[in-house]
Amino acid sequence: MADLKVGGPRAYQPYREVEAVPAYPNINPQQPHERYPVSPYPDGAGRDDQPRRRFRAMRRLIDELKKTSTISRVDYQTAEAELREVGSTIAEQELVPLLLAHKMTIAEVESLFLSMRQQLAQPDLRTGASLPEERNFLPVFVPGLLEGLLCFQQLTLPPAVGNAQIAQFLGDEGLYSTIDHRVGLEIIKTSEGSDALSLNIRLLVAIGEVDDAGRRVLLYQRPDGSYGLYADKHIDLSI
Repeated sequence: MADLKVGGPRAYQPYREVEAVPAYPNINPQQPHERYPVSPYPDGAGRDDQPRRRFRAMRRLIDELKKTSTISRVDYQTAEAELREVGSTIAEQELVPLLLAHKMTIAEVESLFLSMRQQLAQPDLRTGASLPEERNFLPVFVPGLLEGLLCFQQLTLPPAVGNAQIAQFLGDEGLYSTIDHRVGLEIIKTSEGSDALSLNIRLLVAIGEVDDAGRRVLLYQRPDGSYGLYADKHIDLSI
């Protein structure tokens, strides 16, 4: 999974086109001025159309969302802070019931949340697998987009945690995993012959896309119903 920790220059930039301008052709100082090229792209040569071919799925998604919602460009620091809040909301509304359904006590859940808050000091944001339609949380679904995940790794669980279903899976493979809407759980035996368990949690907080050069774009919903859009630097986001 690609790491998303990339900086950005400003927060809440207006939605506008960003396209690199190639260097002008060399000019001979002895040449008469009237013969200088009017355009840096004579006869259309040299124009780089590659930026317009990036992020096709995200462009389709944003074209639909713009019809009814506001989308604002944000830098990484803003996206990181807001996605912490998105993750906290998902944890309270969806993670807690899922943990309790797996027979964890209130004390164990509180201990896990303390460990999660410590990891949020340096949040682990990643792009994951392709987003399936059944996990889509936006009003529009576009194939070809990726899950944007807030991950918590190697949280410690006491050996007693786990119902009979978990114990059955761990008995043979040492691994139990489940996905419930925007929450993914993975319980792992820390070592062979040991009853100690660790827990990985993945919260679906955003939707993203990655181009062939590894540059990423990430879109998420804010509490007011608008959307935040983060992208690596030097990417055309006229979309």
